[in-house]
Amino acid sequence: MKPPLQGIHLHNYRNFQNFHQTFDNNHTLFKGRNAVGKTNILEAISFLCPGTGFRKDSIQNIPNDEHKSDPVLIHYEFIHESLSNSLKIDFSKNDNRWSKQYLLNDKKIQQQHLLKIFQLFWFTEIDKVYFIKDIQYQRNTINRLACYFEPSLFQLLNKYTKLRREKKKILQSTKEISWLKSLDKQLIDIGEKIINHKINFLKSFQEFLHNEESELFIFEINPSFGLSKKDEFLNKFGQNLSDENQWPQDHRLQSEYDPLKSVFDITHQDKNLTQLSSAQSKLLILSFLLQCAKFLNENKITIFLIDEIFDNFDMINIQKVIRYCAENKFQTFFSTTDNFALQGDINNLEIKEVL
Repeated sequence: MKPPLQGIHLHNYRNFQNFHQTFDNNHTLFKGRNAVGKTNILEAISFLCPGTGFRKDSIQNIPNDEHKSDPVLIHYEFIHESLSNSLKIDFSKNDNRWSKQYLLNDKKIQQQHLLKIFQLFWFTEIDKVYFIKDIQYQRNTINRLACYFEPSLFQLLNKYTKLRREKKKILQSTKEISWLKSLDKQLIDIGEKIINHKINFLKSFQEFLHNEESELFIFEINPSFGLSKKDEFLNKFGQNLSDENQWPQDHRLQSEYDPLKSVFDITHQDKNLTQLSSAQSKLLILSFLLQCAKFLNENKITIFLIDEIFDNFDMINIQKVIRYCAENKFQTFFSTTDNFALQGDINNLEIKEVL
C-alpha cells in the first residue's frame, strides 16, 4: 500500500530549481554528499506544519540564489481519508514583502487548516541542541504539539501574541489607561483558555503514558506552575498585566507569569536534559516526540523527519525507531551521508540518491 504523502515538487526552492520526487514506501532515506540538498527536502516537507519550517528561516532566504525575487512553489500530492489531494504552498514577493499562500485542491485555505490533516515531528542535530539549551525553543515545540491536540489553540496563541504586541505599542505612545485595561481583560480571557487547553493536553498525554508499554527511552513529565496551580497562576498573571501599566519609561512587558511559557519539563530519573549524556538526551527527545506522535495520531497523516540519522543513532536504535513508526503507521523521511547497506535490514525502506 502506498504511503499518504506520495510526492513533492519543488520549484525555485533553495538549491533546487526544479525537483520532483515520488514516494512508494512508508520509509524514505535520502542519501548523498554534503550540501546536495537532503536537508532542504526535509525542510520542504516540514512546511506541512503551520509556520516557518524546521529551520525557522525567513522566507526571503528560501528562493534559489539565481532567482532570488522569483516565486517559490512547493507542491504536495497526498491521500487523506481515501481521497487524492493536491496542496500547494506559494511563496511570493509583492511590494518588497514576502508572503505565503496555501491552496488545497486549488482552493485557498488558512495555514491552520493543515492541523486538521497533518502532524509533523522532526529531529535534527540543531533541534537537539536548541531543545536542550534554549528553554523558549522547548516551549515553542510543546506549544506546537498542544495545537495538534486542540487545533483552536493555534488561533488563541496567535491572537494572544498580537495583543501583547499591541499593548507594547500603546504603552510607548499613550497613557490611555482605559485602552490598556480593555486589552488586559482580553489577555486574561485568552490566557485562561490557553491554560485550559494545555491542561487538557497534559492530562490526556499523562494518561496515555501511564497505559503505554514502550521499549523506548523512559521519561517523566513535570508540569509548570501554570498547569499545576491554574487559579494562583492566573491571579499572578493578572497582577503582572496591571503592573505593566505603571512600568517606567522603557515600557518592557513583564512575562514571569505568561500562558505562552506554561508547559512542562521532560526528565529522566529526575535529571533534566542538561544533566544527561549526549546519547541519553537524544534518545529522550526522540522518545518524547515518538510517543507524542502515537498519542496524537487520530485520523491524521503523521510524518516524522530525522536529519543525518546515522549521526544521531546506532543501527539498533534506528531499527527501533523505524519499527515504532511502522507499528503506528507514521510516514518517515531520513537523510544521511553514510553508505550503509540498509535495504536488507529494514523492511519497507526506500533509499533515494540525491545528487
